[in-house]
Amino acid sequence: MKKSSIWLGLAIGAALGTAIGYVAASDKKEEWLEDVNNLVDKVKAGVKDAIAKGKKSIEEAE
Repeated sequence: MKKSSIWLGLAIGAALGTAIGYVAASDKKEEWLEDVNNLVDKVKAGVKDAIAKGKKSIEEAE
C-alpha cells in the first residue's frame, strides 16, 4: 500500500472521529441520528432497487 493512501486513510479517519465526537457531545444528537438513519434507509432502498434491476436485466438477456 502506498504511503499516501495510508496518510489519506488516517486523515479521513481522524476527521470522521472528530465529527462523530462533536455530534455525540451536541444537544442535537438525536436529530442528527434520525437524519443519518433516514439517509441510510434511502441508500439501502436504492441499492436493493439497483440489484433488482440488475437481476431483471440478466434474466432478460438469457
